[in-house]
Amino acid sequence: MVNTNINSRSWFLFRWDDDDNEEEDSGSTKKPLQYTPSVGSHFFWYKGHVLLFERHENRERSGFLTSSEREELSISCFGRNPRIIKELLVDAREQYLKKDEKKTIIYRGSLGQNGGDPTWQRCMSRASRPISTVILNEKVKQDVIADVTDYLDPNTRRWYSNRGIPYRRGYLLYGPPGTGKSSLSLALAGFFRMRIYMVSLSSTMASEENLATLFAELPRRCVVLLEDIDTAGLTHTREDTKGENTEEAVVPVTTAPAKPGLPPTTAPALPGRLSLSGLLNILDGVASQEGRVLIMTTNHLEKLDKALIRPGRVDMIVEFGRADADMSASIFRAIYAPYEGEGAPGKDVEILEPEEAQKQAALAEKTRQETMERVNVLADKFATKMPELEFSPAEIQGLLLKHKRNPEAAIDAVDEWVVETRKEKKQKEIEDAEKRRKEEQEARKAEAKKKRKEERAKAKKAKAKAKRKSNGESSGSDSSDSDTESETENRTNDKKDTEKSEDKPKEAEEEKKLEVPDEEASKSKGTSDSGYDTPNTAS
Repeated sequence: MVNTNINSRSWFLFRWDDDDNEEEDSGSTKKPLQYTPSVGSHFFWYKGHVLLFERHENRERSGFLTSSEREELSISCFGRNPRIIKELLVDAREQYLKKDEKKTIIYRGSLGQNGGDPTWQRCMSRASRPISTVILNEKVKQDVIADVTDYLDPNTRRWYSNRGIPYRRGYLLYGPPGTGKSSLSLALAGFFRMRIYMVSLSSTMASEENLATLFAELPRRCVVLLEDIDTAGLTHTREDTKGENTEEAVVPVTTAPAKPGLPPTTAPALPGRLSLSGLLNILDGVASQEGRVLIMTTNHLEKLDKALIRPGRVDMIVEFGRADADMSASIFRAIYAPYEGEGAPGKDVEILEPEEAQKQAALAEKTRQETMERVNVLADKFATKMPELEFSPAEIQGLLLKHKRNPEAAIDAVDEWVVETRKEKKQKEIEDAEKRRKEEQEARKAEAKKKRKEERAKAKKAKAKAKRKSNGESSGSDSSDSDTESETENRTNDKKDTEKSEDKPKEAEEEKKLEVPDEEASKSKGTSDSGYDTPNTAS
């Protein structure tokens, strides 16, 4: 008997996630029933052979077990030749891959259960987005596709290997929000049938050790997406480092201000957090994975450290700008163009005769062509009314989606929409400017207060130093005092000044009570001394 154990991995615990709430063609969002073998032993036939399927659960109910340790599947066959089991596994793998053939599978980095090692978890799958739906300059789009195609060619991998060049490719997509950076990343992954792996550098789990573990588990052929890298706190960290001794110089991490308008703060990288040098080693260090396509996106190219985007790490930089006339027309056509399957009869419609079906197909094609010609005319009209290089493709798409079944209404609404959008942007700019002004004013006040405090501390220190010098103390010891002793001395002086200010009213009151005429004062002074100096009276 031949036995094969199959590690079930996450199939049992996450089998419901494989569908990812996908809708069927009929529009139903209900999930179909799933039938799985129960725990125990089962016999079944496969290609004329009897196979034994066993499903076992781990009896140890420990919360520290990983998903792969909670269940075990075993397949056995009679005989000594495991060929039939291997054929079954190959067939199952092909069926699984066929299910996801026209989908883009998205994985996201996450921490393991109960503090385990980080791993890539499948979070969703969506229909592959056609590259034609990405609104971008056509020449730039074709250049990117050609570059990725050449990189993924098997001959290119051999060419890199023969010349000792690391087989990696990096792309940087930058531009304002809503211009299509993430859309191009997903479209490229679907176009080349690669899985996409996403990780957020600003998340709490994005430490150097966790990222190194995640990148080590990447397959050779995949897309790695790092979105909004300018928000990860790794901007311009090497320009500020001036220490010649690398052992003593600490590389500061310039973090973005907590509120807009405030100056960035520079502090040493905290232990366990991601540093710029750590990220660079993960991306293209000695132990970095080869064969992947790295895509980074940012809204602010000027904030990135030059070491992060140098040639070799980033091989192509693609700019995403606001929509011009051609892009506006392309967005309009993408929204209103008739697509195959839209408006098609449902499953309940009776089957027609071949001749009648052919007539209806020809009529549908003629209607589609007429609709497309009409959409092209309306697209040109829409592009002439839409201001160029002022609005992002996402903003224009938002307008069209409000009138997705009425293109004429969308064209009529352009003028009013432009006025309202400009007014909203102007109001937002005023509010942001006022907010920045207040925050800058508060920052200046805090800086001035800090400066005054430092000046007072310096003045007290200089005064104490002069006092010690006048008392004959060595001035050399003052320069060697530690900062802790200076702070202690300042606190002592402050305490003495406070006690003196509190004792002055008491002394004045006691002196007032003890005041007597000169004659009585002389008599009393002759008999007894009160211990207090009496004030001199004017003669």
